Amino acid sequence: MEIGAFFILLLLVIVLAVIGGGVYAIAAKLRRDKLHPEGDRTEAAPEDGGDRPVHRRVTNEQQAEFVHDR
Repeated sequence: MEIGAFFILLLLVIVLAVIGGGVYAIAAKLRRDKLHPEGDRTEAAPEDGGDRPVHRRVTNEQQAEFVHDR
């Protein structure tokens, strides 16, 4: 009886290790893709001809121009 319980426990540990390894591998791949210099670009990058927002200093918050106001 004890051998059966040990065998079930061993199978449970193996299954949990495989699932944990899979989750870790997926997270590592996504992290590597995110940290890659070419992997996390905006869709309208400046070199692609997209317009960049205008940045300027303001002395008063009421003079600020927001992107959605244009």
